[in-house]
Amino acid sequence: MTRLLYLPDDATVIQLHVDLTPAELVTAVNAGMRPLPVLRDGPPGKLTACQLNSTVIVAPQRAINRAQKHDTVTGLTRRQRQVFELSARGFTSLEIAAMLGVSRRAVNYHLSQARSRLRGELTGKTV
Repeated sequence: MTRLLYLPDDATVIQLHVDLTPAELVTAVNAGMRPLPVLRDGPPGKLTACQLNSTVIVAPQRAINRAQKHDTVTGLTRRQRQVFELSARGFTSLEIAAMLGVSRRAVNYHLSQARSRLRGELTGKTV
């Protein structure tokens, strides 16, 4: 039994248990196939998969060098918001790193920056 984490967009995480082995699932997705109905119904374009123990993380292939945009309400970048939300859902830094295709150190940096910005905004307001 393989745990599948499917990230069809920046805000959605779908968790499933599938009967394929992790290696079979990673190989099929990286070869351009979509072996499961949930993957077939996903966004168009190429999907990529990576394996972390018995968990397989599948997401659309990222565009390289996308510009950073700050959220007007929180002041967080898209990546900081992603990392913070996944951390709040209970995922470890290692799992988040595998999901987003970055290093664990980058995840910890983004978490630190997000917390600092949120803390700064909260302490800067007067009651």
